[in-house]
Amino acid sequence: MSTKIISGSNLELATQISSTLHIPLTPRKITHFRNGEICVSIQESVRNHDVFIVQTKGPSQSTNDMLMELLILIDACRRSAAKSIYVVLPCYPYARQDKKEESREPITAKLVANLLAAAGMTRLIVMDLHAAQIQGFFDLPVDNIYSVGLVRDYLQSYVFPTALTSLTTSSTPMTPTTPTTPPTTPSTTQLSSPKPQSPVAKKFVLVSPDAGATKRTLKFGKILSLPTIIMHKQRDYSRPNTIEQITIIGDASQYQGKTAIILDDMIDTAGTLVAAVESLHSNGIQNVICVVTHGILSHPALERINNCPALTNVIVSDSLDQTKNLELCPKLRVFPIGPLLGRAIDSIINNYSMASLFT
Repeated sequence: MSTKIISGSNLELATQISSTLHIPLTPRKITHFRNGEICVSIQESVRNHDVFIVQTKGPSQSTNDMLMELLILIDACRRSAAKSIYVVLPCYPYARQDKKEESREPITAKLVANLLAAAGMTRLIVMDLHAAQIQGFFDLPVDNIYSVGLVRDYLQSYVFPTALTSLTTSSTPMTPTTPTTPPTTPSTTQLSSPKPQSPVAKKFVLVSPDAGATKRTLKFGKILSLPTIIMHKQRDYSRPNTIEQITIIGDASQYQGKTAIILDDMIDTAGTLVAAVESLHSNGIQNVICVVTHGILSHPALERINNCPALTNVIVSDSLDQTKNLELCPKLRVFPIGPLLGRAIDSIINNYSMASLFT
């Protein structure tokens, strides 16, 4: 299979994927007319090639411009007789508009699906869809890759070791839980005794900021062997990005003094996040770390994050460009997704199973 990789305006993610696969980026030219129209020219033949278009929003690019640019790139490849056109679109645009909340409203996520299919896309690769049912909007294959493994590795490499170092230096050494010579027949007392709590579980608790993130949080809880808290938010739908109230479901007193890790798929204006942090802190949580896949971080998100003392770190992927945000927010941390997407593309190129990328 002869493969081409073409990038939109944001080259950073495409370059990561190119390096992972050792496939050079196909040169293209993207220009803008004075009236805002986008013009694309692919500088190398893609006839009878399998083309992967990597598209994510650039630092000064609107969502609408990013989407229009993608549609034009797809059309250019189709009209250049590409064999197949695969779209790598980690952050699916308009994903929050996946259903009608009131009468006479559009389902814009479905409209985007129609546009991509009509332009000539063969297959779509996304990451951590806001609503998994969006896959059903397509009659084409859609691969919704999960960032669970990336987040787990980041937490275990950078977050847990630092916290555990401070924990062990301030406490007595732990007694080994496994005896040197185990008894042949366990006693009834040993069988009913509670399982010792791990050092990580003593320090951290996972938090779902709303019902939509519950499944994701419980999955992380199982993988990391950590307890979980579920929160409920009350919105005023007449005012976008506004939270009226956020409450903790259950008794949070047992988690006092711990560090909470909020897990979600995206941050936009950080209104929900800050409300959740303040609620947790008022209930005895010492500090909060937030981990999300898509850091949209619209104004005034960075200001809210910087002004929230209980929120110590916000960890996001580079599915969206974070160059400017890193300069403005010292609490921001970024983990790369290029190698994982590279594995997904390699599986498609070589007809390997992608099952391991969905766990």
